[in-house]
Amino acid sequence: MLPDENSLPLEVWRETDFSEEIPPAAMNALAAYYELARKGDRDGILLMISTHPALSGPTHVLFQLDGDHVQVLDHGGDTDLGMIRAIAKIIETELRFSEDGARRYTVSAGCLCDVTILPLLRNAGLCLAVVA
Repeated sequence: MLPDENSLPLEVWRETDFSEEIPPAAMNALAAYYELARKGDRDGILLMISTHPALSGPTHVLFQLDGDHVQVLDHGGDTDLGMIRAIAKIIETELRFSEDGARRYTVSAGCLCDVTILPLLRNAGLCLAVVA
């Protein structure tokens, strides 16, 4: 018997690795991540994100950690709100207390997407995601 469509979770994800083909937008953000992670101050990181074409755009989402919650600071127009909620849950449940380092997920939240998450939680309380 198949499960009722209404009983399926709205957001599901699984961590994947970087050995498979990486979407161009994610690859560009990954290339800039090292420099971004080396910046020690939040203002410098926010400035770099806002001015670097690989770090902001229609498929990017910028989050900040606020106590026990993750808040959206900015997101591109091509990013679905259901996907944004799913990424926030990933950050809250899997990344909030982990070491910084790029992660990649396959996320289903209304559509199936490749999501690369670039945590900057330790030095800035921020997290950047690229949805493809």
